[in-house]
Amino acid sequence: MSPRVGVSLDLLLEIGLPGLVFVGLFAWLIRKVVKAARTERDLEEERLQGALADELRAAKARAEASLRPNLVAVAGPEPEQAPAHPLAGADTRGADPAHLPLVEAMAHEREEQLRAQPGGDSEVARRVEVLWVRSNASHVVWCERRRAATLAARGVTREVICVAQVESGAVVERWSFG
Repeated sequence: MSPRVGVSLDLLLEIGLPGLVFVGLFAWLIRKVVKAARTERDLEEERLQGALADELRAAKARAEASLRPNLVAVAGPEPEQAPAHPLAGADTRGADPAHLPLVEAMAHEREEQLRAQPGGDSEVARRVEVLWVRSNASHVVWCERRRAATLAARGVTREVICVAQVESGAVVERWSFG
């Protein structure tokens, strides 16, 4: 064997073999760290599922509910059986109590406008019924079921979304859609 081959083989054994062992140990250590991290994650998930399961389920339900609108179909009474008070059957859970008299006054005003229309029948029971009311500090929103103006067309109803801007307890501006 030539002296050059012996030197390079000695050099390979002196540097390469310990380097190879180092790389192997490093790979083994990395594998162990990843496995420990996975185990820790699983244990943490189990702890959350056990101790906070009710809160976690409630939070997921709230998140799902916030993605869906909170609209419910409301079956109203026949025109002849409609309540005398426009807010009698209304869902007012999300409404400021100070805004309810304003909504009632606007429903009465709309009722009088419908009764005053030419061809309107004063015999027809209440034609404006409030289905639900929601409000915040500056606006109130409600849904009105508006019935036909005559007995002949009593099957014709429509639902209208109304919005009013409220400042200092008075209506500043109004809109309706539908």
